[in-house]
Amino acid sequence: MEHKVQKGAGPVLGRLRQATGAAHRSLEDRFDAVAELSDGSRRPAIISRYAALYHSALAALARELEGIDGLDFARRRQAWSSVGMNAPAKPTPSFPEPADRSEALGALYVVEGSTLGGRIILRQLQARGITDAELSFLDPYGRSAGVMWRSLLAVLEREGARTPASLESMCRGARRGFSHAEQILCGELL
Repeated sequence: MEHKVQKGAGPVLGRLRQATGAAHRSLEDRFDAVAELSDGSRRPAIISRYAALYHSALAALARELEGIDGLDFARRRQAWSSVGMNAPAKPTPSFPEPADRSEALGALYVVEGSTLGGRIILRQLQARGITDAELSFLDPYGRSAGVMWRSLLAVLEREGARTPASLESMCRGARRGFSHAEQILCGELL
């Protein structure tokens, strides 16, 4: 099944979605975030998994992404810094080191894409009466979520359009990002 491309999406985003569609579906099929986070006894461990994903990803990606014009990586890193601060401490598995800037951007697409899904997850949890303050990481940008997502898309379109090799590297990074996210969130690496 081919991923639908949202109206106004550029060719780079379309290619990223096409390249990662199967990996995205696999993660969603294996990890039901709403069900996992609804269980109060499991919630701290699940938050800890999210923290391991975000902290390891941002640490691995920082070298390649900090200076990219229009990305505001410092703000992105700050938004994720408090995820899981009260969760049980566990060793953090290493996020795959990107081979280059494009691969790092592809991986960031996965991490930042989780903010859109996180907003939906948070609304579903709230509809179930779950209002744990530790879940605020699911919407790290609040009202700025749309602005942050659109600025990422602009950077992805610009950087991915540089050369065919840049776009392929970006897709490779996104696939690796989804694979790593699935392994962490499903508990295979912790």
